[in-house]
Amino acid sequence: MEIAQKDQDLARAPSMHPVTLRFGDRQLERRYHEARLPYRILANRISALAGSLAYLAFLTLDRFTIQDPSAALFTVSLAGIIGFALIFLATILVRPGRWIEPMGLVVIAGNALFLALYLMSLSATSHAYDPPSAVYTMAAVTCFALCGVTFIEGALLALYTIGIFLLVVTVLLPEPPLVIEYQWAWMALVVAFSAIGSYLLDRTQRISWLQRLDLAEARTQITILLHNVLPPSIAARKLNGENPIADDFPEASLLFADVVDFTRLSSRLSSTQVVSMLGALFGRFDQIAQRYGLEKIKTIGDCYMLAGGIPFSDPAHLDKLAAAALDMLAATRSVTTPDGAALTVRIGMNAGPVTAGVIGESKFIFDVWGDTVNVASRMESQGVEGQIRVTKFVRDALARAYDFEGPFRVDLKGKGQLDVWRLVAARTVGEAGWEATRGNLA
Repeated sequence: MEIAQKDQDLARAPSMHPVTLRFGDRQLERRYHEARLPYRILANRISALAGSLAYLAFLTLDRFTIQDPSAALFTVSLAGIIGFALIFLATILVRPGRWIEPMGLVVIAGNALFLALYLMSLSATSHAYDPPSAVYTMAAVTCFALCGVTFIEGALLALYTIGIFLLVVTVLLPEPPLVIEYQWAWMALVVAFSAIGSYLLDRTQRISWLQRLDLAEARTQITILLHNVLPPSIAARKLNGENPIADDFPEASLLFADVVDFTRLSSRLSSTQVVSMLGALFGRFDQIAQRYGLEKIKTIGDCYMLAGGIPFSDPAHLDKLAAAALDMLAATRSVTTPDGAALTVRIGMNAGPVTAGVIGESKFIFDVWGDTVNVASRMESQGVEGQIRVTKFVRDALARAYDFEGPFRVDLKGKGQLDVWRLVAARTVGEAGWEATRGNLA
């Protein structure tokens, strides 16, 4: 089983060229370079600073030891110090961008030529202490490490540097053929080991980057799934490991909507038809909830539970929930049963203090508790089809913005005889109505 899974993972993995290590997908390759840009900027910055300090160190060492009489040596060393210092400042002052990649390559290639000028400026006294083989071996090795270059970039730069070395020891500062052969052998061996290390490092970095992409994608999928179950703010707290999650809301509003005669409907319809019918109805309810910025709590069979004022307080939560309830009644008229019969719902509303939080560790849900919730549920269960039943508190809070019928005397379980009202229609729409509601709620 594990072998089969590994084979599937390898089949899905993006292809890499066996030599250059470039991804077969050009867009993926571009994303990789963009992701490495901060690293290359830092690498260029450190390399430029190190180059300036290196020329300064050798110039200082010469002043206190050999004291090479060549005036050209001082000038070339000073130019190296200043040149690398300017490059260092450029990486800080110039706006970051993809220009840093070719700049790094040009700096390394230019330094190989500059080293030839450095060697030519040495007097005969210093040649024994600064042999071209040592200078260019170091230069070729650093081609793989400086400026955050990729393996193939480092390999090409190393070959170029070796070519400059051969030019120096055969034309500019000729050495005996046997000496050149030995120097070439040592340089080739050291560079080959450096190339192997660079190849493995570049390959590891690319694989690691792909794994980070997979982890980021997995986290995104987890977040999307959590947002389908929990409010985004609650999902973030859950992902951060907070447990338990429970908050008190002194002012919130609850709505229950239930399909009338659902048991009879489901007995004459197939399971697929029932699910399709509820999906069409609740899909419209979801759109309404989103439009008013309300929080869908859950569905229990044919019952739809909606809340206002959680998980964030909202002074207009009750007005928004009332407007949503009216829209839900209207939306129900556009949904029919598979056999063409009319579909109706009854809705109950209440408002007051509630507690909201996450229940469970596996298959967890965001839920709401409290007497306010229980009364809202009983408003629905004791309601009339095609109507919205509300408590006295809701009616009083919305009296200036909505029309009501009632009161009607009902017997609620656990509450006894209560007066309830029917929400009929909105008098005002939009912010004007919400402002009026804020005044009543206050």
